[in-house]
Amino acid sequence: MGIHDRDYVNTSRGMGSSVGGGGVGSLFARAPGWTVTTWIIVINIVVHFLAKTVAPGLYEFGNLNVHQAFRRLEVWRLITFQFLHDPMSIWHLLMNMFGMWIFGPMVEQYLGGRKYLAFYLVCGLAGGVLFTILTVLGMLPNGVNSTLIGASAGVFGVIVACAHVSPNTVIQLLFPPIPLKMRTFAYGYVGIALFSLLSGSQNAGGEAAHIGGAIAGFFFIRHSHLLTDFFDVFGDSRPNKGKKSKHVSKKSVYRNYKNTPGPSQDEIDKILQKVSQKGLASLSESEKKVLAQASKNE
Repeated sequence: MGIHDRDYVNTSRGMGSSVGGGGVGSLFARAPGWTVTTWIIVINIVVHFLAKTVAPGLYEFGNLNVHQAFRRLEVWRLITFQFLHDPMSIWHLLMNMFGMWIFGPMVEQYLGGRKYLAFYLVCGLAGGVLFTILTVLGMLPNGVNSTLIGASAGVFGVIVACAHVSPNTVIQLLFPPIPLKMRTFAYGYVGIALFSLLSGSQNAGGEAAHIGGAIAGFFFIRHSHLLTDFFDVFGDSRPNKGKKSKHVSKKSVYRNYKNTPGPSQDEIDKILQKVSQKGLASLSESEKKVLAQASKNE
């Protein structure tokens, strides 16, 4: 396990800088090449236009409907609905993908690509599960005839994760044109969705998915180690298959540093402690470089 495998450390440049104790961060830093966020956006766009043109059956095949998903055991719909958007309006797709483009890179840098993809899918899945539960309980306006499509459950999870990764990063709203800290924006956004759900809005099913995604995002960004084996359905991710895994402590991770040039373990520990208390945005450029050098020396 290297520095970049830790749940709360990533030294990629462009995560944002701190001003006055962790104030302003940048959301517009982009890693070079095709990231997981890029792939998610592209896949959603491609699926949308395929469904509108040559494959309209994708909506019937992939939307989340309680009767089809559970009575017919078509459980794949808990994943496929996340890649379908309203065929009558391009704005449903554009707003979700804009949210991914703005907020996704910060969480991807924090978790790493593999965990980030698992995180995104789990948040979407949680949104589908809450939608299903409320449908079964008769709490949605259209009852069992309700269907769910869209990536917004995953996007809500990502936004809530940003509030944990860099709570004091300031974002500038367009309407109204006011600055808000990431934490205030994220939880305020969730609060609006919760109010809409409880007040019985016409999009109550979508709001249920938003709340489910936000709950999953809040939990898994704090317990991201639980995402490690998400893709084990395709193979065993454990390095020593069949052997009992052991927790790797911070001391053991940096055991080899004492005989190599570069930052001392005490220096690294202080920086990691700062990250755990104040978030990634609190690090100075020099501290990020220290962690980057330590990772190279591992």
